[in-house]
Amino acid sequence: MRLTPHSSRHSTYNTLLFTFIGIISLGLVCTLFFSQSFKQKTVQELAEEQARQQAEIIFRTIWHGMLRGWTREQMDGFIHSLEMNTDNSKVQLVRTAVVDELFGDHLPSQQQLMADPELNRVMRDKETRIYNKSGYIRYLYPILAEENCISCHINSAPGKVHGILDIRFPDHQMQQSLNYTLNFYIFAIVLLMLVLFLALFIIIRNRVVHPMRDLSSRIRRSIKDDLSVERIDPERYHLKEPYTLANSFNHLASELEEYHRQLRESSWLDSLTGLYNRRYFSEQMPNLLKKARQNEQPCALMLIDLDKFKPINDELGHDAGDLALVHFSRVLQQQVKGCDLVIRLGGDEFVIILTNTSMSGVLAVKKNIEQALASEAADLGKGRRFLSASIGYALYPEDATTAESLLQQADEAMYNQKRLKKMQRAV
Repeated sequence: MRLTPHSSRHSTYNTLLFTFIGIISLGLVCTLFFSQSFKQKTVQELAEEQARQQAEIIFRTIWHGMLRGWTREQMDGFIHSLEMNTDNSKVQLVRTAVVDELFGDHLPSQQQLMADPELNRVMRDKETRIYNKSGYIRYLYPILAEENCISCHINSAPGKVHGILDIRFPDHQMQQSLNYTLNFYIFAIVLLMLVLFLALFIIIRNRVVHPMRDLSSRIRRSIKDDLSVERIDPERYHLKEPYTLANSFNHLASELEEYHRQLRESSWLDSLTGLYNRRYFSEQMPNLLKKARQNEQPCALMLIDLDKFKPINDELGHDAGDLALVHFSRVLQQQVKGCDLVIRLGGDEFVIILTNTSMSGVLAVKKNIEQALASEAADLGKGRRFLSASIGYALYPEDATTAESLLQQADEAMYNQKRLKKMQRAV
């Protein structure tokens, strides 16, 4: 018998493969997503820090210049140099009305203050502001008056905004540099993930999937057509689960074989007498003859028919007939050796298989049976009655060599004895 696997079920191997592919794909997507977010945040933080440092340097330079008594031309030259565009950043110094009152109007600053709400917000709040624009970082740094400034800026007061440093720092150069570094690490992480998952996949496949598939295949092959089960060696499996499954299968196989043996034996037994039945005779008699041939030992088959069984059933009933059969079977069992077999073929017909027995042994058993029946009456419930039997026999291998031919020879001999008894009663 062969077990057919369910084709609609996904195999452990395919499930494991698709699971690893899914995990790797998800990990790759998450890595790319978080790397982009990390890159944007890092670029912004680096640009903000660089802009802050640049603003601090410019402010300190202006502050020390004013302390050294820079002229207006020197201050304007320095501011003009700041406002020159470079590849890296754009710096502007926006002056407020407090400075214009003393040093003259600066039209670009006035126009910017009027048009730019972000500059006005810094003027109002007097706090540094950072704006993340498309492609650049804008850093607005207010220059506040201190006590030392009042000696020159007599129209001002401490804390007033004298100007705003407007620094615009492009982030594309940082992105290029960071992209190279980040992409290298992403590639290294992805490669490491692939190597680790591949190694884990191979280990699980070889240590779990392959043993389970091997165990499944062996289970399918172990069940034979005669319902016998071949055992599986659990020591071939190193993991606990396949080892336990193999042991459990062997235990179940033993229980099934024991159940099958009991079922087979129960099908071989006659329910009334407890003797073996015709099915046992048909299945096992060829094996008994084969064993006798291999051992070169003779054996004999005796066919025994209970005389006048029908009148017992008709006169005393079937219960009395059953008691007669039970008594008769007990007498037969008492007259044979432990290695011999007594079989009820059906009805009132019985067979005795005598192993390693010659003609003299057969005649001795026949005589003992007849004497035992004649010496003890059977209790039939409604009275006691002496039983008698007609016995025919055949010897292996003198008379026949097969179970069918032996039974046929014994049957003819038995009916010859029946006819002889009838003739004797008639005389």
